[in-house]
Amino acid sequence: MKKLLLIFLIVIFCLVFIANKNGSSKAIISNLIKKGQIQNGQLRYRIYLSGILPIGEAILGTEQIEEYQGQKVYHLNAKAESSKLFSKFFSGYAALDSYLDMQQLPILFRQKAIVTGKQDINKEVFYNQSEGFMSIGGVKRQIFPNTHDPLSAVFNLRRMDLEKASDFEMNLNTNQKNYILEGTTEQKALLINKKIFKIFVAKAEIRRQDNNPYHKSNITVVFLKEKENIPILIKVFASGVLINAKLIEIE
Repeated sequence: MKKLLLIFLIVIFCLVFIANKNGSSKAIISNLIKKGQIQNGQLRYRIYLSGILPIGEAILGTEQIEEYQGQKVYHLNAKAESSKLFSKFFSGYAALDSYLDMQQLPILFRQKAIVTGKQDINKEVFYNQSEGFMSIGGVKRQIFPNTHDPLSAVFNLRRMDLEKASDFEMNLNTNQKNYILEGTTEQKALLINKKIFKIFVAKAEIRRQDNNPYHKSNITVVFLKEKENIPILIKVFASGVLINAKLIEIE
């Protein structure tokens, strides 16, 4: 029994070591260099549970400028799907769309999600930023100025000059309660293949505006500085669960 336990612990240690090594910012950038993919484009991520177990993939699409209700808007999209390896036990799919005005604030947010054992989600959120409310299913809810959805928040962070703005704060709401995203960034330099790459490590907390202690999440995002800030590694810790998303390809 002791031998089996020792072998089990060694295997777990090796898996953690390999995951940490392959999931480092340097390893991610090196992999993109090998593929010739240090560029802006559609981002493909592999999602890991606790940084070890690959449970799915996600794609963050490139923004498109379109017409919506007679005005030009940014159309953002993302989708995620669980790994087929776990389809017998769990299956999930989600698609997000966000339409922003030219001031980079959301007008419309759409969310579709299908998860095993759960009721399907098909939600539309309309934002009236000037009058300070949003509407879900015809029900109006008050929001704070410059309220974002998840896609518009990421879009704004990618365009932010993180060398000048080390602190950031955004209001969030896609459902009922108002949340705040607040964080700081730290600049670092990585030497890879005799070239220096700038990265910014953003550490943030998402919490309810009413300071409810049971609704908090911690997020760490590593951005690679290019024409835009490219999120190469995302770590989310919420409800006692750690989820990592590692950039594996830029299309």
